[in-house]
Formats: sequence, structure tokens, C-alpha cells
Amino acid sequence: MAYFGNNPQRGELQELYADLNDLNFEKKKEAVKKVIAYMTVGKDVSDLFQSVIKCLEFNDIEMKKLIYLYIVNYSRQKPDDAIMVIQNFRKDVRKSENPLVRALAIRTFGCLRVPKLNEYLIEPLKDCIQDDDPYVRKTAVLCVPKVYEVSPEICPPLLDILQKLLEKESNALVLANLIQSMREIEVVSGKQIINLNQKIIQKLLLAVDECIEWGQIFILDYLATYNPQDSKQAEVIIERTLPRLSHINPTVTFCAVKVILKYLDFLDNGELVKNLCKKVAPSLISLLSWNQPEVQYTILRNISLILQKFPILFENDVKVFFCSFNEPYYIKYEKLDIMVRICDSKNFAQVLNELLIYLNEADPHFVRKTIKSIGKIAITYDKALDKAVSILAEFAKNIQSPTEPAQELLIQMQLIYKKSKQMYKHEDSLKIIYSIIDYANEPESKSACAWIVGEFGEFIPKSVEKMKEYIDNFQMEDRLVQLQLLTSAVQLYLKYPSQCSVLIQQLIVSAKDSFNPDVRDRTYIYWRLLSTDPEIVKNLVCFNSGTFSNFSKDLRLWETQDLVLALENMGSISNLFHKLPHQLYKNIKIKVNNQQEVKIYKGEEKPEAQVKEQQDENQQNIQKEQQQDIDLLNFDDPPANNNKNNNSNKTDVFELI
Repeated sequence: MAYFGNNPQRGELQELYADLNDLNFEKKKEAVKKVIAYMTVGKDVSDLFQSVIKCLEFNDIEMKKLIYLYIVNYSRQKPDDAIMVIQNFRKDVRKSENPLVRALAIRTFGCLRVPKLNEYLIEPLKDCIQDDDPYVRKTAVLCVPKVYEVSPEICPPLLDILQKLLEKESNALVLANLIQSMREIEVVSGKQIINLNQKIIQKLLLAVDECIEWGQIFILDYLATYNPQDSKQAEVIIERTLPRLSHINPTVTFCAVKVILKYLDFLDNGELVKNLCKKVAPSLISLLSWNQPEVQYTILRNISLILQKFPILFENDVKVFFCSFNEPYYIKYEKLDIMVRICDSKNFAQVLNELLIYLNEADPHFVRKTIKSIGKIAITYDKALDKAVSILAEFAKNIQSPTEPAQELLIQMQLIYKKSKQMYKHEDSLKIIYSIIDYANEPESKSACAWIVGEFGEFIPKSVEKMKEYIDNFQMEDRLVQLQLLTSAVQLYLKYPSQCSVLIQQLIVSAKDSFNPDVRDRTYIYWRLLSTDPEIVKNLVCFNSGTFSNFSKDLRLWETQDLVLALENMGSISNLFHKLPHQLYKNIKIKVNNQQEVKIYKGEEKPEAQVKEQQDENQQNIQKEQQQDIDLLNFDDPPANNNKNNNSNKTDVFELI
């Protein structure tokens, strides 16, 4: 365009000023276009404010659009001059016969965002909300949140008018935008201003069929936050929402899913709940067929959230979440998490076979996450232990450098051994893992190696020499590694007291003056215990596999009420980060959900008798520990050890130091 070609030369503003005040309409219009062009490229033309607003006297809609754009841009710089436009706005709103002009005027008026001008906007806005033309009403209701954000104190009359309009409005487009406007005000204020009754609910459900896609999204989004009065009303809303599950727009489909999942808690018919779950799952799966990875990622992030409340939703559709070779890695990461969540005692073999393929991927981060997923499945399901250990042991044979997968492998094998100590015999897994123990270079993996050496010292050749290597570098290790080395060294000392007496002495000398209080305190506690009664230390640090038998499948990462709020906001940006809206945006005030009962649709649960038995066992262990009358905080010379049952060949560590 010619207007953007050259920078204005000296004196051009004077020429524009002359053209704007010319009697010729075409010259005025051409001058206004040039002013907007200069404003667009960053040229300051605010000095022409008075001359530009005089052109509002003409009824040409194209010129009015340009002038309104100019006013919105410069009204904050010249609020006193902007007051002069008020009469022109009022004239366009009340006297213009063209609904486009009326809507344009009220829209521009709402975009000024100057507090001192808002008081002049209330009366014209009331007139437009009650206008006969639906387009003007729609524009007016969208203007109310803008005014409320700048001047909430003058808006109560407008809110009353919006509520009355909600009760009598029959146009679906206006109704959808009205709901969205009132919801935005609720978000800013933190108060409920929408009062629904059965008549309004029916009107909203009818409007869903008549609205464009955006209108359907607005209405369904609001229905997802509404708590129905009873089971019958919930069934009616779900029935009217079901056709949206097959909508071509993924956002509409997702909003329908959100509504149905919300209302499942209010249904009394268990068979109906099962049937609805069977209908919802295919709709979510169909959304994953979109070629855009961004859409897939959004759906997967929300499915991960849904599974925290509905872990049984995709129990028969695990294949859908298998990764393709050409998918971006951020999609693959989400699919891995979901596969672990929907894995159960029936399909774990299928999932592990798929994860075995992923171990050959080129990306080390993805391979590491795959190993972590295999470990999670192994410690969750006893039946999966053998196959998982076989996979990890076979993978360990090919490790020849300290890569990321090697670090994660050591960590997961430690957890598996904690779950079942007997797994060290399976396919010589302990021997294979010990062969790569020198590749550990992260604190977590080093800590895992130290645990393995201490726990299985009697099965590892030269375990004392390996522990000595660790202790020689004790001061340079991370706090996590130091704490584990203390425990593992004590374990080895209890197994080989004569060989480890010097070793444990060296460790205590290195650790007792540590700057870290955790390391220092643990050192003194072990020192005191070893000097008092080594049998107590043996019960304390020597591993008992029964203690770690209560691994559970962690599906819920949030508290129940937070989970309900997150599910109500499915599809929002906050859910992509797995955060609540008020955690991501500081100016959002959450509305307290009054839902009395929240159901979690769990899959497999531990039998109640088993849980009670585990609790009783833990209680007995606690009572047994409390019976030991030893003051661990007393570091004076200990009393003579009169326990004749102790092994006489065990060296007194206190005397060594």
C-alpha cells in the first residue's frame, strides 16, 4: 500500500491537518486512512486527535471504523480529549438506525478502558443490552466484562440486567456470549453471579443445537461447572450432550466429554455409568487421530488428568497409546505415562513387550523414561516382576558407558530388589547389574549402587573392596550418597565384622565431623547403636522384604477437590501444565465447589483384609522399637555391654574410635 511506503516528510502532519479540516469528504476520508497508516507503523499522530474526531459527523461506516480505531489507540494518552467523543458515541448508539453502527459504537466505547470515561458508558450500555437487534445485544454483553475489569464499582446495575436478559433471551448466539461474559466476571470477582433454574437450563440445552461452534463451547464449558440438583437432571443434560461426542470440532467434543464426566458423580444408575464410560472413551481416542501433534498433546495431557479420577476408562484400549516411530518425543513421553497408568494385571505383558521395543530408541531421555516405566510396572504388579527383570537384565548386558539409561537402570533395579529380594537370583540379574556398577555417576544411581553392595554383600565378590572405594571418596559425594553409604557400610560390618572393622572406623572418622547435619546425626546414631547392641542395628538396617510389600499404584497426584476443579477446567492452558487456574494466573479467584460427594472410579484395589494385616504388622514393629530403652542422643561413654547373646567376635566400634 502507498500509505506504508515512505516515512512522512517534514510538514506532512500539517498537510494531514489541512485535509482533515477540508470540506471535501473524499479528502477527509483519504486523510483519515493516511493517519491510520502512520499510526500502524508507529508514527505519533496524536496531535491530530481533535481534527480526527470531528470526522465522526459523517455517517460513512468505513470512516467510522477507522476513527474508532484511532480513538481506542490514543484515548489513554489524551483522556481529556476523549471525553469530547462521548456525545458522538451516544448519538451513534441511540439515534443510528444501522445496527452495525450501534454495535460498532458500543464495542469501541468498551475498548477505551479509561476509568473516567466508564461512568458515561453505563446508560448507553444498558440501552444496547436491551436493543431489539441480537447483534447489538451480543456486542453489548461482551462489553460488560471489559467495563467490570476497569470499574467494578459501577457495574451492579449491569449485572442485574444481564441476569434478567439470561431469563428472557431466546437468541442462541446472544445466550452463548451472555454466559461467557458472566463467567468472565465470575472469574475476576470470585463470586457467583449466574443464577440458574430449570427453565434457563432447558434454554441453554436448546441453544447448544442452534449455536455455532464457539457458542457450543461457551455453553458446554459452563455446564461443566454446574452441579445438577438430582440424578434426573444430570441424565437429561448428559442425554442432550451425547450428540456432541461425534462433532467434527475437537474442542466441542472435548467439552462434551468434560460435561459427561462431571455428571457421572450425580448418577444413581451404575449400569448407565458403565455405558457412558464406553461411549466417552472412543470419543477421546478419535481425537488422537488428528494429524496435528499439538492437538494430540493437549488431548493426552488431559487424558492423563482424567485417568486420576477414571483409571478404568481405557483399560481395554492400551494399544491406542503405543508410540509410533515418527511421533515427536513430547507425544511419546505422554503416551508412556498413560500406558503405565492404564496397565493392570491383565495387560501388563502386552505393555512390557511394547516397552521392550522402545529400549532400542536413539534418544537417551526416552529410553530412560522407558526404563522407569518398566520399573513402575514391576513394583506395582508381582506377576510382572520376572518379565521386567529379564528385560532390564538383557538391556544391562549392552551398556558400555555411563549413559542416562544406565543411571535409571540402577535406580529401578534397586526398587525391584526392595520389592522382592529374591529377584537377585533371576537370570543372574545381580551379577549383571554389578558389572555396570562403575558406570554410576549421578547421586541417585550411586546411592542405588551403594544400597545393592550393602544389601547383597554376601553374594558379591570383593564387596568389601568396593565399599572401601566408595568410602575413600566419601567427602566428595552428594548428601544422598553419603547417607546411603553409612547404612550400607554398617550392613557390611554386621556381615563381615573382622574385615570391616577398619573400614567402619575410617567411615565414622570421615562422617562424624560432616558439615551436613543429616549425615553427622546418622553417623552418631549408628556409632552409638553399634557400641551398645549390634543386634539392634541388625534389625534396623538389614533389609526385610516384608516391609516393602505395600507398593501401590499411584494414580492420584492431587487432592480430591483440586482434582474436581482441574477436571472442570479441562482443555484450558492451566491443564497443559497440570496446574490449577489460580496457580497459573494470579488475578483469578476460584469459586468453591459445593459438590458434596466426589467419586473415584478405581480399578484394582488391595483387599481390605490385606490392608488391615499390613497396618497391624507395622504397628507391632513400632511397639517393638519403642521397647528398646536406649538414649541415642547421649554421646557419653556407654555403659558396659552385658548382653551375653552378642557375638563375641564383633569389634566394639566405640573403642576403635
